[in-house]
Amino acid sequence: MLALLLACVAIALTFTNKSDGTNEDYERKFDDLEKKVDDHEKRINNVEPEVITRPEVEEIKPVDAFQISIYGGYGFAEKALDGDDNTYMLTKSHQNPWMALNLGGFYRSYHVTRVVITNIKLIGANGSARSQNLRVGVTNTRPTVGQALALDAYDLCEEKAGQMADVETVYCPDEVSGRYLIIQFQTTNYMNLAEVKIYGYEIYE
Repeated sequence: MLALLLACVAIALTFTNKSDGTNEDYERKFDDLEKKVDDHEKRINNVEPEVITRPEVEEIKPVDAFQISIYGGYGFAEKALDGDDNTYMLTKSHQNPWMALNLGGFYRSYHVTRVVITNIKLIGANGSARSQNLRVGVTNTRPTVGQALALDAYDLCEEKAGQMADVETVYCPDEVSGRYLIIQFQTTNYMNLAEVKIYGYEIYE
């Protein structure tokens, strides 16, 4: 492109009325222009490409946790955040029960990279077998306690069919971000979880 520009300038100078200057004047002007173009090319070539770095991933501490319902007045959602595998959150029996974790308030949004979920230790129909068809996602809309949550009401990170393992790690794609982390079971049963740990970084918009 620059070579073409120089050629055009040379032709223009050649056909310029010679009464405006001598051939030496035109050659000097052309040499000056060529030098400016060379200097410009050097500056372009020496510019280093911008490096975009991803913020450091760290554990996200939710400011609030809630769920579709609380069983028996003791199975609060906060028990899944207390660092104790022997305590647990517990809902009543619902179709597709859910819990939500507020990642940082109304004006803060996060990209979640992974979620580590610890199942309860009780074995059998009244324990870990309740944890079926795990779904994890993120949304900017706060779910309403006491109301069902549609499976398409959030951006899905990952879903895992069948019975949940003792510990499950779920990963979220880069384009998924929001204010609330959603954990849901696609089944009709109680929801029982011992611990939830969330990792990611805040998005500054």
